[in-house]
Amino acid sequence: MENDLVSKEEFVIKVEELISNGDGPFSIAVADIDNFENINKIYGYPIGDEVVKKLISVFKQNLSGTDLMTRHGDELNLLLVKKGAERSFMEMEEIRRYLSDNTFNLSDKSKTENVYITVSCGIASYPRDAKNAVELFRVADSAMFRAKKLGKNKVCLSEAESMVLKSSYFTKTQVDRLSELSKETEKTEAFLLREALDDLFKKYSK
Repeated sequence: MENDLVSKEEFVIKVEELISNGDGPFSIAVADIDNFENINKIYGYPIGDEVVKKLISVFKQNLSGTDLMTRHGDELNLLLVKKGAERSFMEMEEIRRYLSDNTFNLSDKSKTENVYITVSCGIASYPRDAKNAVELFRVADSAMFRAKKLGKNKVCLSEAESMVLKSSYFTKTQVDRLSELSKETEKTEAFLLREALDDLFKKYSK
């Protein structure tokens, strides 16, 4: 992701460009910070701003260079290029889980607070869910509101679909070290494991 954020106009132009080129599948994800008003009330607006910055940073670390991100208040819109519903769901779910599993030390000029951040996220995919930009945003928004209704800290697709996650087994030390590395790098554990697998394939593809 070359730039952290683009304007909403640039974001919509890119979505429309992909649609007019028939360049699917791609997805739009709407991620909304849970209980953001409470965060501002409890910690103050400067820490609230740091929460948004932290979120942008985490998304940036875990998405592709071609993906785009725009901010609207306490909501982030993400354009996931060349990613259908399933791939987008997995990426957003990994980020949601990373946030949910950690707390973050955030500082304004006068204090540092340990803050717990969760997001509710809705996903809509082209061409499966909608054939134009306006409709895609509407579907992604309604999926996000469904995630809120279901108790927040959730990722919802445009309709109830189940994802199958593959289980793997690791030693406790490996899991602990992976968790520490995840926190240090702001990358999700799944992202780091995929990176390691790519290195593994390179090593053995003689």
